[in-house]
Amino acid sequence: MARKSRQVEVRMVSEYLLSAYASFPTIKAVPLGKVAESLMAEQGYAKAIGLMRPYRPEVDAVVVLPRYLVLVEAKVWNVVNGLAKLPLYKSLVPFTPELKQYSNLEVLMELVVGWTNDNLEIMARDQGVKVVVYSPPWLADIVAKQHNYWTAEYQQERQRKMQMRELLGLE
Repeated sequence: MARKSRQVEVRMVSEYLLSAYASFPTIKAVPLGKVAESLMAEQGYAKAIGLMRPYRPEVDAVVVLPRYLVLVEAKVWNVVNGLAKLPLYKSLVPFTPELKQYSNLEVLMELVVGWTNDNLEIMARDQGVKVVVYSPPWLADIVAKQHNYWTAEYQQERQRKMQMRELLGLE
């Protein structure tokens, strides 16, 4: 049987936005950064934005508060990568045509994670990023499995499964 893709972080950010920001406008999967002026002049605004879409970084969500624009990045795996991206994403906000109307708002950054630790908190604080732990039961199970991944027992069981797959010609 083929492995199914789990859109864990997509579900996580959607649920988090509903729980934390239900009464505010939110935008998911927001492209950030410049779109070449020459391309906009040549192709028009809408087409230029579409053509540049694959070449622009994307933040998981933006929340529009009365005084702030909040960049939200949700991470289950590669949490430090999510943290590292947020200040870079923030630097692109003033150049993002889709967010021009919010240029008067201060930009805040939130890293939404299923768990945290002291080192993540220290790094986030140093970067001006707020760490938010969002861990509903379905996500807590995934996080627990992720933590078990590094145990000797899990690695042995994984090795046994891989050998069985190879023996049975499944991979």
